[in-house]
Amino acid sequence: MRGLSFFLFSLLLLFLLVTAFGLFFPSRVTVSRAVDIQASRTTVYELLADPMQWKQWFPGGDSLRLLKAEGQVTGIRTPNGNALLIQSQNDSTILVKGLQAAAVGGDMGFRLIGAQAQEGVTVQWFMNFTFDWYPWERFSSLLLENKFGSFMEQGLKNLQQQAQSAARIN
Repeated sequence: MRGLSFFLFSLLLLFLLVTAFGLFFPSRVTVSRAVDIQASRTTVYELLADPMQWKQWFPGGDSLRLLKAEGQVTGIRTPNGNALLIQSQNDSTILVKGLQAAAVGGDMGFRLIGAQAQEGVTVQWFMNFTFDWYPWERFSSLLLENKFGSFMEQGLKNLQQQAQSAARIN
């Protein structure tokens, strides 16, 4: 009986220690990538603000289902079942809701940086993740950069190629 009590106490102590250590990790993590595109701001904005255009540059987007509401395309459904829907947009930012990695919530968006009159524009793609106090969620934040970074880089590269080829045509 004494050995069982010691074992249970050790497990409790280990759980408290891991939880306390996990609290040193941030509860909100942002993964971000950016690319310079030599095309008009309008061309780039149209590719980002219209989910139908995402099929041209979003990695794997050509096989994704479009989501419609009231006869208008509002987003896409990812292979893991998440619905990415445009939440809000203005002339420099497009916010998308529905991003989830396992049970972790979050959102993503695109920010256009640069003056309207410039011929080039910088596009920043960001993903925000929020975590509860659970240690396994906090420790999973260490993997987000590897999981989403290369995906975002590929998408921005595709966007750059698409926008610059559209700019050459116009």
